[in-house]
Amino acid sequence: MMSKIQLSTGILLLSAMAAAAQPPQSAGILEFGPDNTLFVADTLTGAIHAYDLPAEGPAPEQDVAYNLLDVDISVANALGAQGRLIYGDLAVHPVTRDAYVSVMATVDGVATTEVMVITRQGNATTLDLSALPSTRFDLSDPGDPNVTFWRDIPAPSLTITDLDFMNDELFVSGVSTGEFASTLRRVPYPFTGSSASSSVEIYHAAHNQNETRAPIRAMTLVELDGVPTTVAAYTCTPLVTIPVGALSDGAHVTGKTIAELGYGNTPLDVISFAAADFQGEVSQYVLVVNREMDADLISLDDLTEAASNPGLSEPVPYLGATSGVRTVPLPLSGVVHMADQDSQFLLAMRRDLDTGAMDLVSFRKGSFFRLSDFISEYNFPDYAYADDQMSTGVRMFQNMLKADEGFPGQIRQ
Repeated sequence: MMSKIQLSTGILLLSAMAAAAQPPQSAGILEFGPDNTLFVADTLTGAIHAYDLPAEGPAPEQDVAYNLLDVDISVANALGAQGRLIYGDLAVHPVTRDAYVSVMATVDGVATTEVMVITRQGNATTLDLSALPSTRFDLSDPGDPNVTFWRDIPAPSLTITDLDFMNDELFVSGVSTGEFASTLRRVPYPFTGSSASSSVEIYHAAHNQNETRAPIRAMTLVELDGVPTTVAAYTCTPLVTIPVGALSDGAHVTGKTIAELGYGNTPLDVISFAAADFQGEVSQYVLVVNREMDADLISLDDLTEAASNPGLSEPVPYLGATSGVRTVPLPLSGVVHMADQDSQFLLAMRRDLDTGAMDLVSFRKGSFFRLSDFISEYNFPDYAYADDQMSTGVRMFQNMLKADEGFPGQIRQ
């Protein structure tokens, strides 16, 4: 006969399974974890779902670029959707290198939330989340539903602003209720029901004030001199480091502001990746992808040095001034979401500024632009490359990009 303890335990397990089986009401941030796990953040309910994906397909034999223009068509056809599609995030499967995209759409007059899988060949399929084994973690103290911004943006929409996974823990940035609303959580995975929640304070050099409410908008986790560290970007655009060891439950943490990257901007993604130069030497980088301005490329060596020095404590001298760690501006306009694809490429969802179409395209690491975006002197049929070392290098580089982007017939010998 089943004891009361066994019965209670069984009821709790069944309740947890039932909660986990409920699909997200909003599909926002995506993050891959260990053992073919996909995390899906549901900021509307303040929950994180962990899905066990089906057995993965084979890894590609070589790194190949995505060149999918107007991917809206494939996604809408796969969903049977009408009207506007809103993309929540992009993640790349660590083995197959397929693109996983969270999307909100209207199907038969009903708002729906889905995760799509898109291959390099342009095949878009819906991931049936309800059929996958899953677990769920509910955040305590989400954003206050009674607070709105600019009339109709609810604070709970900022409950989960980013996810990152490191060393069996899921790191969750966002807001909670209270004066110290900016929150960074550590959630052990597999989920145990426990978490550590820290409030975060920073100095904002463009605003000349300490801030405790505005959340981290995008982040990545890296090791700086062997110390696991959160590199976080905020609106308007301070860049901050926070040692993971400082994040304990109930702690109030002050991040170190290592850069002011520019005002009037929302960071979209912070990505850490490795890239080889033309001599084959591999270096580590962090890339801050921005909505209103150029992307910022930062070497891990420069980040490490900046994190070892005192942080910014004085305002920038004038509106638009930047300060702090050295960055290289990159021409990544129109990018909506970006992720590390493989050893050769970054993958982006990018809005075509001429047509409004959403493209899913790769950018070769090291160049960080697509040659086919431009018409220049080189494109005219009677152009001839000069017979010198520099021109030969330019020709070879452009030929590589032409092959990447699907224009092998335009390679020049």
